[in-house]
Amino acid sequence: MKSLLIIRPYIKIVLALLVFVSVAYAQDLAKLEKFMQATKGNTASMQIFREGRDQIEAQNWQRAAEKFNEFITGYPKDKDLDAALYWYGYVLQKQGRKDEAKAPLIRLITRFPSSSWRREAEALLVVLGEQDAVKRGLERDNCEIKILALQSLFQADEDRAVQIVTDSLKTNTATQCAGFQAAALSMLGRHGGTRAFPILLDIARTPTADLKLRLTAIRYLGDQRNEQITGELIKIYDADKTKEIRYQVLRALADRENDAAAQAKLLDVAKQGETPELRIMAIRTLGDHGRMGLDQLIQLYNSEANVQIKQGLLRTFADSDDPRAQAKLLDIAKTGESIELRGFAIRQLSDKDDEQTVGQLVAMYDAEQNQQVKVALMRAFGDSKQKVAVRKLMTIARNDQSVELRKVAVRYLGESKDPEALKFLEELLK
Repeated sequence: MKSLLIIRPYIKIVLALLVFVSVAYAQDLAKLEKFMQATKGNTASMQIFREGRDQIEAQNWQRAAEKFNEFITGYPKDKDLDAALYWYGYVLQKQGRKDEAKAPLIRLITRFPSSSWRREAEALLVVLGEQDAVKRGLERDNCEIKILALQSLFQADEDRAVQIVTDSLKTNTATQCAGFQAAALSMLGRHGGTRAFPILLDIARTPTADLKLRLTAIRYLGDQRNEQITGELIKIYDADKTKEIRYQVLRALADRENDAAAQAKLLDVAKQGETPELRIMAIRTLGDHGRMGLDQLIQLYNSEANVQIKQGLLRTFADSDDPRAQAKLLDIAKTGESIELRGFAIRQLSDKDDEQTVGQLVAMYDAEQNQQVKVALMRAFGDSKQKVAVRKLMTIARNDQSVELRKVAVRYLGESKDPEALKFLEELLK
C-alpha cells in the first residue's frame, strides 16, 4: 500500500547502501575491461593478470586470489602492480578474509597515491571497516565514501555513529554532500533503537525541516511499536496540512493493525478526511487491517453518498481476500443504487478472473434486465481467460433476443483471440 512516488528517494538510498559492493564490482569490472584493452603487449606478467581477470569473471575467488598473488610476488616492480593490489584485496574480501584484504589495499594507497585505482581501494577499505579509512571517509566530500564510512561506523561504534548523525542533522543541508543526511537518518532509524526516537520525532514534527528528511523520519517512527508514538503520529497529522506528510503518517499508521488509536484515526479520516484523496488512502489502509477493518468499510459504504469514495471502497473490496468483500461486490453489481456503481463493481470482479467469480457473473447476466449492465458483463466476459466466459458470449451472439447485444457479443469474441471463439465466428460467416 505504500506509494512508490513518495518513498522512491529513500528506497534508492537504502538499496545503494545494501548493494554497494556488488554495484562497485560491476563498475570496477567494466573499468578493468577497459584497462585490459588499453594495455599493450603480451608479457608473462600480463598473461597472469588476464588469468586473474578471467577467474574474477567466473567468480572463482580462490583461483583469482592465487593469480593476483602470483603477479604481486613475481613482478613487484611491474607498472600495473597497483591494479593487481586492488583486485587481490577485492577477491580476498570476497572470500571473507577481511583482515588479509586490507593489507594490499593499504599498500596500494601508500605506494601509489596517484593510482587510478586509489578511490576504489579507499571505498573497499571503508566497507571492510578499516578504522583509519572510516575516519578519513567521514571527513571526505565524496558522498559515496562518506555514506559507506558511516555505515561501517554503525557496525563498529554505534554510539559514535549516532552522535555523528545527530550532529549532521543539526547542520544546514547546503553545506553537506547530496544525500548524506537522508542516508544518515535511514541508518539511524534502522540501528539507533530507542535512542533514535527523540531525533526522529524532532525532525518529523518540525515544519521547517527538509521534507524528504521528515518523510524518512515518519517512516521509521512508524516502525516503532508503542502507543506513545501512535499518539505523536496522530498529532503530526492533525497539525500539518502538507499532503506528503499526511500520506506518510497514514502509511505509518497502516502498519499498526492492532493499535486501537491508529485504527480509530484511520477510520475517522476515511469517514471525514479533508479531501477525497486522503479519505481513499485511509480506506485502502483499513482494508489491510483484516476482519475489523473490512467490517468498518462495509458499514461506511452503506452510509456513504460520495460516488468517488464509494468507488475507492469497491477497489478496496476487490483487493481483499475476505469472502465477505467478494460477496459485497457481487451484491453491489446486482443491486447497486446506480448503473455507474454496478458497472464499476462488475469491473472489479472481472479483474479477479477466477472460475468461481466468472461463473457468478455469467449467472447474473441471465437474470439482468438493464442493457447497460449486460454490456458491462459482456465486457468482463471478453476480458476473461475462462472458457465459461467465451462460451457465454457465443451463446449471446447466437441466441440473444437483442440484435444490438448479439453484435456486442460478436465484437468481444473477435477481440478475445480465443481459438474456440474464432472458430465460432468462422461458422457464423458460412
